[in-house]
Amino acid sequence: MLMTSRATFTGAAFATVMGGVAIAGTVEGSATYRERIALPPEATLFVELQDVSLADAPAVTLAAQRYALNGVPAQFELTYDDALIKDGHSYAMRASVTQGQKLLFTTDTVYPVLKNEAENAAELLMIQVQQQEAAMLENTEWVASGLNGAPIEVEKRPELTFGQGGAFSGNGGCNRFSGQAEISANRIEFPDNMAATLMACPPPMDEVERQFLKAMQSVTTFAMQGNALALLDAQGEPVIKLVRK
Repeated sequence: MLMTSRATFTGAAFATVMGGVAIAGTVEGSATYRERIALPPEATLFVELQDVSLADAPAVTLAAQRYALNGVPAQFELTYDDALIKDGHSYAMRASVTQGQKLLFTTDTVYPVLKNEAENAAELLMIQVQQQEAAMLENTEWVASGLNGAPIEVEKRPELTFGQGGAFSGNGGCNRFSGQAEISANRIEFPDNMAATLMACPPPMDEVERQFLKAMQSVTTFAMQGNALALLDAQGEPVIKLVRK
């Protein structure tokens, strides 16, 4: 009888302990880039699993891991807490390569995962972040193609034009704006006191314009590849994607 009581107690205690343990899931895959460029010393790969459900808000990082990096493609395996995964939400992977505080490569495309139980792998392709002077942007004209990870699907998309010395102007869809940006190497910062018109804007262009101007305030760096320009936030995530006009 004593042995039975001990066995029952032990089983109950085990169940109690296990009930407090999070069930972990994993996402695995690889990250690479097309350029035939040797990685500098101390380069690291940073991989994130993000909740990208809200189009008008920054993505929420659910799990992240940094890896020492000697070459690409680099394999990764990221563990996350199953309790954080919610029905109806959208999840994606992103990756970046840094050397100290310098961003070298980053993903600029959404890589969905966890849509169903089978989709727990991702092959991530990163683009090179150009480390050149502000002259790269001077006298160029762009039209927005993506905003906060989603394509822009309105009749009139926001536009952005760069002049010389950091001067810029544009149209959010209804209202024009202009100002002076701080641009150095691949860093860019738009002012929070831009001059802008105040015309009423019909939906859905009003919401696109609002999100576009809000996203500009979070931009800290840019990456250019051919006729594509990505404006990235402090986490290296592309919040505005543009194509050359």
